[in-house]
Amino acid sequence: MLEANVMRLSESRESFHRYAYLYYERETDFPRSSYHFHRRVIDAIRQQPYENLLKSVHFLDCVYAVLATWGMDRMDRSASLVDFDAFAQSVTNNATALLELSKLKLHLLAPNAQEVVKTDLARLYENLQVMNTRARLVGLSKAMHHLLPDLVPPIDRKHTLTFFYGRKYYPEKEGGQMFLDIFDVFYRICRRLDLSQSDLRGRWDTSVPKMIDNAIIGFVSAEEPLRSD
Repeated sequence: MLEANVMRLSESRESFHRYAYLYYERETDFPRSSYHFHRRVIDAIRQQPYENLLKSVHFLDCVYAVLATWGMDRMDRSASLVDFDAFAQSVTNNATALLELSKLKLHLLAPNAQEVVKTDLARLYENLQVMNTRARLVGLSKAMHHLLPDLVPPIDRKHTLTFFYGRKYYPEKEGGQMFLDIFDVFYRICRRLDLSQSDLRGRWDTSVPKMIDNAIIGFVSAEEPLRSD
């Protein structure tokens, strides 16, 4: 199932960009605030020393806000963030790991470095405090994407998990391994299509991982992904 979906998505650079373009036909489905805070975070990372940002309450406020606007803090408590102070302290506690990982980009990652990076990402996944609910995969991936936008993909249930697994739900105990497996496939798509920052075209194409995420959303929205039984 997954391999067939990946092959359809990445058959050629032209087909990939067609799916990424289809994402923009659905742009109005997303609240304006979700782009506003996403852009604030990305612009800060592009324009300021990363080490300073990790100490900035304003920057962490923006990351926290984008998680809320991306559906991670709901009134029905189906998704709930930890308190801001706990989130900020967790970022501080993991600042050394974040600083090292911030130097890496998915499209420039050498194959022989992939396993080492995955080990570091797995440790960060386990240590970073983001969600107050048991289901952590989606919230953690979105937080890690906004802290490491050039390396880590965001994950959602409706599109990413449907594309990868043909279902929206997962056993929590498998979340960490699923995060790493999804990272592997994003890296494989990136290398297969030789993607780079020069491919970023639309305003939501804020990094190579986000562009691949956009193409997956376009694919799932427009096609009938193969599903598991």
